[in-house]
Amino acid sequence: MSEITIAMKAGLLEENYLNLINGIADNFTAGKFGVMAYDLQNFIDGEASVTMALKLGIVLSDLQLLRNNIGRPGAIGFLLGVLIRNN
Repeated sequence: MSEITIAMKAGLLEENYLNLINGIADNFTAGKFGVMAYDLQNFIDGEASVTMALKLGIVLSDLQLLRNNIGRPGAIGFLLGVLIRNN
């Protein structure tokens, strides 16, 4: 599957997709989650927020545990998977 196809399935433009897989949260992608870019960036960087937990329907402590266990590449993949599933 090409990157453009994955981006389309996630509802992202190619630029936003490339930002996400490179660990950069932008406003467009954050908007897809209904959060601010800093909440998305903090999750990528290792810290779950109450806002992210609420939007994902997960208790904050469980989201933080998930983030700790999957690491940065896993967090990016998780976010991409959520976008694909919800699009």
